[in-house]
Amino acid sequence: MLLLEVKNLDIDYKTQEGTLKAISDVSFTLRQGESVGFVGESGCGKTTLAKSIMKLLPKNGSISKGEIIFKGEDLVKKSKEEIRRIRHLKIAMVSQSAMNSLNPVYTVGDQIIEGILAHTNMSKKEAAKRAEEVFSIIGLEGKRLKSYPHQMSGGMKQRAIIAMALSLNPDLIIADEPTTALDVVVQDRILREILSIQKQMNSSMIFITHDISVVSEICDTIIVMYGGKIMEKASTKIFFKKPLHPYSLGLKNAFPSILDIGEELISIPGTPPNLMKNLSGCRFVERCPFRTTLCQSEMPVLREAGEDHLVACHYIDKHEAFTEAAELRETWEAVRSRIIQEKEEGA
Repeated sequence: MLLLEVKNLDIDYKTQEGTLKAISDVSFTLRQGESVGFVGESGCGKTTLAKSIMKLLPKNGSISKGEIIFKGEDLVKKSKEEIRRIRHLKIAMVSQSAMNSLNPVYTVGDQIIEGILAHTNMSKKEAAKRAEEVFSIIGLEGKRLKSYPHQMSGGMKQRAIIAMALSLNPDLIIADEPTTALDVVVQDRILREILSIQKQMNSSMIFITHDISVVSEICDTIIVMYGGKIMEKASTKIFFKKPLHPYSLGLKNAFPSILDIGEELISIPGTPPNLMKNLSGCRFVERCPFRTTLCQSEMPVLREAGEDHLVACHYIDKHEAFTEAAELRETWEAVRSRIIQEKEEGA
């Protein structure tokens, strides 16, 4: 069953310098029980996209075009009060900073119970029992409900935030870098718990991260974003077997592998584009080792490159040559040299 459908979404931020086009013509779907991972560098639009679904954009942010269809209804057209009834009850978010999500002067249990009472007709006793149930699900003792945030470790606080998000069995869970501040052992444990709980509840999940290794473990589908646009979309198995977009190839090369211990990783030279400019060509053109004049003048559209595989590149047919070249350090060093030269010439 189709749960979420985002159609041709544009999101703008108004700044003193002008309008920043944070999201441009983004479309994707999400089915019940499915998990999709959004990956890309900081500033590519992942969190903005997530916040737009819950209509939590900052005051200077706005949806200028498109639809967000959730269970058959367009969230873009919903009033503040209507959206408030949907948040937490049907769509819940797990943020990357547990300390910023918990009130330091209330116990964690009181905060979870408050959320349950705000959206249901449960008694306080029933809400407390539900809070204890979700604490048990995510691996925390019930007595920890009486703890204040400062009395809990980073991993425990993050688990508490996950419990809060799951307390009302939402249809959609949005996890925005939920384990970034944790060490790798705790991170792995929490990720496995999130995946297990999502499967048990048959909830759908949008997972936002800059770490593609995480997506490979817990998501059915991966969507690569860059410069506010989707560069590639594929099933996780297909993507890690055969990424096609030059940016995806760069991300994969920057990802450490246990098969190549000791190998120096290859980074992508340069920085993301300035989204306040009127960009006519491919968003990745300045950093792409395979660019042509066509890439500089014409924006590629997402097109099929195989079953359930979409890529926004003019040269999908050259993916084998691109893949081989992208594995060579000198390919990206040439890009670095070109960027430096262009900066010097423009100075």
